[in-house]
Amino acid sequence: MSAALPRVSVVIPCFDYARYLPDSVGSALAQHDVDVDVVIVDDASRDDSVAVAEALAAQHPRIHVARHRENRGHLATANDALGLASGEFVVKLDADDLLAPGSLARSAALLRAHPEVSFCYGWAEEFTGTPPVLPEDPGRGFRMQVWNGDDWTRRVLRRGHNVIRQPEVMIRRTALERTGGYDHRLPWAEDLHLWLRLAARGAVGRVAGPTQGLYRVHEKSLMRSAGDLELTDLRWRIAAIDLFLLEHPGGRYEVDELRALGLSSLAREARALAARGFDAATALADDLDARSGARPIRSLTARPDALGDAWRDVAGRLRWRRWRRFGV
Repeated sequence: MSAALPRVSVVIPCFDYARYLPDSVGSALAQHDVDVDVVIVDDASRDDSVAVAEALAAQHPRIHVARHRENRGHLATANDALGLASGEFVVKLDADDLLAPGSLARSAALLRAHPEVSFCYGWAEEFTGTPPVLPEDPGRGFRMQVWNGDDWTRRVLRRGHNVIRQPEVMIRRTALERTGGYDHRLPWAEDLHLWLRLAARGAVGRVAGPTQGLYRVHEKSLMRSAGDLELTDLRWRIAAIDLFLLEHPGGRYEVDELRALGLSSLAREARALAARGFDAATALADDLDARSGARPIRSLTARPDALGDAWRDVAGRLRWRRWRRFGV
């Protein structure tokens, strides 16, 4: 490998994902125009994940395997994996997800062209079952988009959703070291918290155009492990934003402004959930409105009738289109 190529560490936390591991690792090793090393950290898997990982390492000198003797949970495993990264840039890839062809070269090109950027992301396509087949080298059609970190934070808080799935993210290792990894107090939405903290310390980039990652949806994924998935996710996003604002380096006025943006947006989402029969969401929305300090906004998405159903469907479609086109 030429020393001029960007060095990228792809870190893969793994627990009981032996069946997915070869494809995940393979998607990293197949990347072109970058110098890739792969770190697999197994969290005391009960299947043959370790055997699969060690067999892969025996075939590829760029793969390093570490293992926990006792299960430590997904956050500790992810942080251990991040801590073992030695490349200029770092990609955390869950063992059931995949990198799109050419994604690392595109992300690394953006980070090298814009040294002020802490991390960049792109579009991650969801799939179930067999991964979709993507073009081998779609690199010519992408463009670079860069936001000031504060501007990106305001856009994300105004939306209230996590706009990043994760296999599409590349982080500058020096920015990661300054920021720290995932916060153990957030077993859910810990990634949203990390993106906000990184954005508070640098600019944010986006690879616009081609698919950058493939996000596998299946019944055993962490995001499918909660009974009331949408309400659980909302509550943890609230906790992530609260924690971010508590530690935000800005002044009181800036923090108050960000709180009003984030919590009022989440309050509208809570009222939409209440309209769909999540009774606990009503009290949650009232609390968010009160804490935001902003004037409560009553949207059509909060109507518990057919008009509300129709408007929620339209709003969801528009939100998806905006996300796909603009990245926020």
